[in-house]
Amino acid sequence: MSSSRPAELQHGHFEVDDVRLHYVKCGAGPLLLCLHGFPQHWYAFRHILAEFGKDHTVVAVDLRGVNLSSRPSKVRDNGVWVGAEDMLSLVENLGFRTCTVIGHDWGGAIAYSMALHRPEVIDRLVILSASHPATFERELHCNVQQIAEGGHWLFLRSEGSAAHLKRDDYAALKAIFAEYAFFSGEDRAAYLEAWRQPGAVEGMTAWYRKEGWGPSEGDTPAHGNYVQEVPDLKVSQPTLVIYGDADRYLHTGNYGGLDAWVKDLEIHRIRGASHWILDEHPELINSLLRPFLAKTA
Repeated sequence: MSSSRPAELQHGHFEVDDVRLHYVKCGAGPLLLCLHGFPQHWYAFRHILAEFGKDHTVVAVDLRGVNLSSRPSKVRDNGVWVGAEDMLSLVENLGFRTCTVIGHDWGGAIAYSMALHRPEVIDRLVILSASHPATFERELHCNVQQIAEGGHWLFLRSEGSAAHLKRDDYAALKAIFAEYAFFSGEDRAAYLEAWRQPGAVEGMTAWYRKEGWGPSEGDTPAHGNYVQEVPDLKVSQPTLVIYGDADRYLHTGNYGGLDAWVKDLEIHRIRGASHWILDEHPELINSLLRPFLAKTA
């Protein structure tokens, strides 16, 4: 592992359509594009920025609607495909032709979408605590445990979710991390500051309202295939998948049979780990990422 000092973080902005996206960048070399999920922001990748900024260009983005990125005026201007187009434009704007995408949660969905829409731009994928669109669709229809555990998606896509999450100084959002000792006081403060940005919680929940992820509810069918516009969901790029088997949001069934959809797959199960593996096991994530990048360079 490199012994050089981590590079200094630089903040930047990029405009696409009517949205101004914020990102943090460090280092020089091949591009690692880091995409967060709910309810986090670029800060979730602080450990990857520190380690891989030594020998890569690492860019961690605030997705549209989140933290210091602006909020689209319409719900339809959110979601996975829009996020993928944002990131493909950002890669070009940064002066790169290709990149490795590292995605957690929503970010993993966007990473898969980028690879399926524009495979020539994506060298490699790193998927953290996120499901492939085909296995997600299957699990939300067929896995009774995933269906039972999917109520949070139904809540988040509901009309009043943002107001509930903001109540009592963001008590419901704070509770998501409260039981985990690996989130430091500094970490909690960083996320709280992001949630307090004007319109940020509305911006995050707009993703769920646009996508409609979740098990069936009333007359609304289950929905998990977030790349419906692509007929062939098979990923050709070398792909590293890491997940925790104590993830309370994504059942381990989401990773079963994944090799049918990902041609060149390396998969790691972290026993006892939560959904928040970037925060819980940063050194392990970095140690798995290093040889993957070297092997497929």
